[in-house]
Amino acid sequence: MKEHELLLNIDNKEILIEILNHSIDFLIGNQDEQQTMRMSHKYGFHNPDDFLLTTKSIAKFYRSICTSDVNSGQQSDFVRSELSNLTPEFQKIITSALQSRRNEVLCYLIREQNANEYPLIESFDWDTRLILGDSSFAQNNKILTTLSLNLRQNQRRNDQMQQLHIQMDYNKLNEFIKTIEDAMVDCK
Repeated sequence: MKEHELLLNIDNKEILIEILNHSIDFLIGNQDEQQTMRMSHKYGFHNPDDFLLTTKSIAKFYRSICTSDVNSGQQSDFVRSELSNLTPEFQKIITSALQSRRNEVLCYLIREQNANEYPLIESFDWDTRLILGDSSFAQNNKILTTLSLNLRQNQRRNDQMQQLHIQMDYNKLNEFIKTIEDAMVDCK
């Protein structure tokens, strides 16, 4: 594979492991292109674009391993066939780097797939207010909770963030919490 040829120039195992982990971080969204290009000189690349290309190709390779029908036992055979120009020792390092973070990558890929179909809750915030009466009746005391959900939709299309605000009283809040707890029990 042409895009992996730059890995042939790396002779230090520790640097290779760092590059592979950086590629996994790039794949799961912990690193972006600018951060990757800034780190190129740290790993001995003279051209930041070459490092970015290498990182993207490794991330794409790891994505293809995780999304294909290759199980853990066949993974080393798949790597050996795809990266035949690398030494067996480097092939083993590539396999072990993915194996150590496979759950993290799979979790990200599942979230990415789900985000294409449904909005995902990225984070939330809540606020509780005590309302001490209103204009019609002074003794009308209520507790209102405002729940703000930050949703991420369609990660393939520019990572659109949406906000959903829900305001509810004490009874509705308890009903909402019970529904979430029931859904979590069903997921287990």
